[in-house]
Amino acid sequence: MAASEKAINFIQGSLNSGRAIPGQSLTNSPDQQYKWEQPTEYTNPREAMLYVFETLTVPETTTNVLLSLSKGVGVVDIASITLYAGFLEGKWNPDLMLLLMEPTMYMVMALAEKANIDYNLEAGDDEAPMEMSPESQVETIESGINELDKMRKIAAQRVSPQSVPEEIREVIEETELSPSLLEKVEEKTNTSLLAKEE
Repeated sequence: MAASEKAINFIQGSLNSGRAIPGQSLTNSPDQQYKWEQPTEYTNPREAMLYVFETLTVPETTTNVLLSLSKGVGVVDIASITLYAGFLEGKWNPDLMLLLMEPTMYMVMALAEKANIDYNLEAGDDEAPMEMSPESQVETIESGINELDKMRKIAAQRVSPQSVPEEIREVIEETELSPSLLEKVEEKTNTSLLAKEE
């Protein structure tokens, strides 16, 4: 099998820039595994929560977390970074990382409340919603409706009659639709009113 010139140039460019060649991690020696490729340190959620709590309550870490919260970084972001760092260090697997997300968020919020710092769950939550004049709201809605109509027409043009079996098409054509229940009620009401007037 001959390698193409393009593939050779890609590999040479990767080597020159110091990037890993695709698949290179699969050729590493089994003795040189990454931390996340080894058995995790924590498998019990309770023990992992205690580790996260200990990590967050180290004075330097607490100061950095509170400073980040005061500058508008979201609680979700801090919890995600903390847990992802633990995953990279081989502390837990991705499943346990997801289980730890909610308790970690509560820990970060508790630290912020203890320090009397207003926090946002997600970055940008404190931004005020964009105000629009009634005229621009109507224009936006009308343009959205027009776009939906265009999409509906395009989709209707793409429907092929062959996509529905012939037996079903015949049943659909033979089906008689009865009038709406509201129409029946109106007819009866109108008939009874005419009888009373005479």
